[in-house]
Amino acid sequence: MNIDIFKTILTQAKYSKKKFLINENKTYKDFYYNSVKICKFIQNKINKNETICICANYSFNFISLIFASYLNKNPITFINPNASQDEKNYIIKDSSAKLIFFDEHLYEKKNAKKFLSFYYSDTLKKKKLFNCKFIIYTSGTTNKPKGVLTSVKAISNNVDGINKNLRIKSKDRGIIFSPPAYAMGVSQILTFMLSKCSFAIHNSGVKFPNQLINKVNKGKISVLNLSISAFRIIKKFIKKKKKFKNIRLVMAGGMQFTTNELNEYKKMFPNAKIINFYGCTENAPRISHYYINSDKNYKGIIPVGKPIKGVKIKIIKPILSKFGQIQISGSSMMNGYNNLKQLTKKKIVKGWFKTGDIGFFDKSKNLFLLGREDNTFRVGHEKLCPEEVESQIKKDFKLSDVIILKIKDEILNWKPVCILTNKKKISINKIKTNLKDKISNYKIPKEIYFIKSFPKTSYGKIDRKKLEITINKNYEKKNN
Repeated sequence: MNIDIFKTILTQAKYSKKKFLINENKTYKDFYYNSVKICKFIQNKINKNETICICANYSFNFISLIFASYLNKNPITFINPNASQDEKNYIIKDSSAKLIFFDEHLYEKKNAKKFLSFYYSDTLKKKKLFNCKFIIYTSGTTNKPKGVLTSVKAISNNVDGINKNLRIKSKDRGIIFSPPAYAMGVSQILTFMLSKCSFAIHNSGVKFPNQLINKVNKGKISVLNLSISAFRIIKKFIKKKKKFKNIRLVMAGGMQFTTNELNEYKKMFPNAKIINFYGCTENAPRISHYYINSDKNYKGIIPVGKPIKGVKIKIIKPILSKFGQIQISGSSMMNGYNNLKQLTKKKIVKGWFKTGDIGFFDKSKNLFLLGREDNTFRVGHEKLCPEEVESQIKKDFKLSDVIILKIKDEILNWKPVCILTNKKKISINKIKTNLKDKISNYKIPKEIYFIKSFPKTSYGKIDRKKLEITINKNYEKKNN
């Protein structure tokens, strides 16, 4: 049975006096009538199925605009307020946006007019009609953002599955600090609203950790979505061993989750159930969850669990390999990529989406995430997944960041090397000796390099490509 969560949320909100946003004197009822008000406004500006674009930070009106667009049957797309002007212009053009809402100074447009907390302007672009609800732009591995087309049905099925899995209660209090253009931010908004709970919004991400921490404490937040990269920033900022005792549910994800980091999460959130999740924009940002057993002695990496309701996961294994490419399908699947028909055909085959992620199932059918397929490389005739080696080194030496990269080799084509920061003084011989009986010989790094710090992407993850270019340049200078 399909559910329309937008309709459900609006119906729940119409007469509800429950507090909507923490620290704002607004109820769910206020939200409902504000959405209706904005809907009447946009009805006079554009036709149904024409795209609305929003380049703004989270706010009461930001959320209301999402639902107003739903009521008027307009697809909506988002631009990260911190994006470059070129990227903003590209998304507006690629999405065929007819009406643009933005916070003051975020998108400069002549003849812009004021409406509520927004400025808005319309474009003279040709009409392009969409049957989808959202066009979510994701960078992926390409130079330009890709617009993922998602329907009301797909979003509803996914959020309903998440809601049933997480069992968030109306008395819970959440917080959202993912950038407003991210699928994760939209997913969290809808999940909290479907659960009828109050939540806070934080527009600075983890750029100013003290502000986020203060909101978590003052708002008595009980549900926290904290990616591993965000956790590392907060842990580094908090020098003392601070504990957040109000948190009853914390979700990790975004990259491989090791036992070392699990132990750090347990220390910071002593009363919380910890969930490791996996997801991708093309099939919603959360497609599997794993409730971590606090009494279980995990080894190596933590699983990302079983798929939520309405999602199917399979692994395509190459010959003689324990791991393979993760593919997903189900009722929360996207429609395809906007203006990229060839990429859609390449990535979606017979209803299955090729994620580009590498993983495996254990005996209990729990999914384990190893890394990205585009990170793998061949050592001679053998295929090496860097994250597999990294996990073993992290576990044995209790490290947070270890990177295995490839460097040119005359005989094997590529050879693996280990990259660490200067803070961790470990010899290559010690690493080799430790790995000797644990992984195949060709996977063991042949050299070790120390750098001051790892370059990071805008998502807070280690920029492997940039790091690999730097290391290989230094290697060539050394050997010439």
